[in-house]
Amino acid sequence: MADNPQAGLKDRNLQEYYEALVALFAMPGWQFLMEDFQRIYDAAQTIEGIETMEQLHFRRGQIDIIKLIVAQPAVAAAAYDTLLEEDNEHTDI
Repeated sequence: MADNPQAGLKDRNLQEYYEALVALFAMPGWQFLMEDFQRIYDAAQTIEGIETMEQLHFRRGQIDIIKLIVAQPAVAAAAYDTLLEEDNEHTDI
């Protein structure tokens, strides 16, 4: 996340939120979950067995949700870094 481990957000609750996410993403259980999602994602990349438009839309929804969850560490890191930069810009004034 931030290059400066001493850096913090002015909003302590928001900082705690991002720190909790970082801790979650570092847990072995998160890594196991991501491996499971990767297997599901790989299996869902085929249209085999899809016979109706409803099944196709369901499959697309599955893939969208998996991509959303797998992207969370990168999204949270980028949001946290942006908030730190904004706080630093306001502090420099």
